[in-house]
Amino acid sequence: MLELFGIFTGLLMLAVIFAVVGGVIAVVFGLLKLTLKVVLIPVWLIFKVLGLLLGGVLLIVLAPALLGVGAVVLLFLALPLLILGGIVWAGVALVT
Repeated sequence: MLELFGIFTGLLMLAVIFAVVGGVIAVVFGLLKLTLKVVLIPVWLIFKVLGLLLGGVLLIVLAPALLGVGAVVLLFLALPLLILGGIVWAGVALVT
């Protein structure tokens, strides 16, 4: 009976040791992660500013070009198709 208690006590001590060692490792890695996050904040801010600048430049450059493409598509594709659809609709209405 005492051997069984000794085995359970040993297993319990082993579990406590593993829990303490695992907790220490978790705390160390958590502090390392926090340190890296704090260190990388300026890098993150630089990339954020570069992204905003790139987005603004693309907006200023591409917006007029896309407006022109949209106008061309509207004038040379959409309006003739609308006129053709109106003619077909009128023809169908005339026949029926």
